[in-house]
Amino acid sequence: MDEVRAQLPGDSKIIQRPAGESKISTVFTEFIDPFTEYATNQAGYIKLIGLGVCAWNAALLPEDERRTLMNGVVQDVFGNMSEKQRADLNYLLDSLIQRKTQYFPDDRRYILSYHLEDTGTGYRLMMVSTMMDVPEDENAAKGGEDGK
Repeated sequence: MDEVRAQLPGDSKIIQRPAGESKISTVFTEFIDPFTEYATNQAGYIKLIGLGVCAWNAALLPEDERRTLMNGVVQDVFGNMSEKQRADLNYLLDSLIQRKTQYFPDDRRYILSYHLEDTGTGYRLMMVSTMMDVPEDENAAKGGEDGK
């Protein structure tokens, strides 16, 4: 937690999740579960988590901003790839975003950081998240303050 705190602005407050709310790591593990069969080793699992975090966070953005973010991540993280590899990666990211919007649409937590620990018998995923504001157009569609 001290490592996360050191990365935050000085006036930031860390608050605990409200009672009864699922841990983000538990929800996230459920989110990536259908894809874990393709992560056959620790390196593959680490990559899946990284891609999953990117897709989860991108799904919180307005649709027109998602592709820009995803293209930037693919270029920055994976650099030179063949067109086939790029197409496969984009398919995976699109599938993850679709899963987030379909099965976890009301979870507005933005994942700030994560740490994967090898326990010897499996992995322990720890995550830090914050709440994203609901964009005004979504708030209006749900009948929020602006959508009376």
